[in-house]
Amino acid sequence: MEVKSSLYGLRRYGLKSFLKNVFSIAASDAAVVSFQKSGRTWLRLMLGKVLEEQYKIKKLRLDTEYMTLFKSLPNVLFSHGGCTKNNNTLDFRKVFKDKKVVVLARDPRAVIVSLFYDHTTRNIWYEGNNISEFIRDGQWGLPKVMKFMNAWGEELQRRDNILLIRYEDLYTDTKKELKRFLEFIGLTATEEVLDHAVEYGSVKNMRKMELKNEFKDKRMLPGDVKNKNSYRTRNCKLGSFREELKKEDLDYITKVINEQLHPIFNYN
Repeated sequence: MEVKSSLYGLRRYGLKSFLKNVFSIAASDAAVVSFQKSGRTWLRLMLGKVLEEQYKIKKLRLDTEYMTLFKSLPNVLFSHGGCTKNNNTLDFRKVFKDKKVVVLARDPRAVIVSLFYDHTTRNIWYEGNNISEFIRDGQWGLPKVMKFMNAWGEELQRRDNILLIRYEDLYTDTKKELKRFLEFIGLTATEEVLDHAVEYGSVKNMRKMELKNEFKDKRMLPGDVKNKNSYRTRNCKLGSFREELKKEDLDYITKVINEQLHPIFNYN
């Protein structure tokens, strides 16, 4: 990592987080990069289950990179590539330039709805409560999503050691896409283990783990158990954004996607 980027990262993320991230990046062989609310936790839980059953790693962890640390297995880091920080200037495409990269993408219309509820009921980062304003907010909404996805769309077109996994394909044929992901990062799994991993990552099981606080991790807790919109497993149904967005907002986002989103994602 360049000195200028390192100094920026130290200022932006704080010493403890910065050192942890630097170590994780240095130790990793591959990185899964995604914008928030694109299925990262779902994929990493299925990977963790494969590591536990196929490779006999006893303790399943949410941060799966620590499950293979100092083992002769590919070390896979899951990263939001700086999108959790507003006005981020650290280019994670350069940070991960020497690693295999998996870009995990989701329809921006679904992302923006989940992001709004996350920022207003779980993490409470956004002060407003109007989703129409949130969508158009340059700091929090659709412009931020588009900028991130287009940057990685260019990378997908340019690089060889990179793989695109779409949330919608993972949802439609989870086992097939999970197997494709594992093969790319250098892991294998029996059909039985794949089936177990798919079941482990199911909405029903993830919601159960969330309610039980199985990982003892605030990242796997709802903001309010009485508010279904505050759950990490909030509404895991394809196309639900059509029911949750006003027509004018849906039309606006669709127009932006059609005009601006990199075609490699095939959402336009």
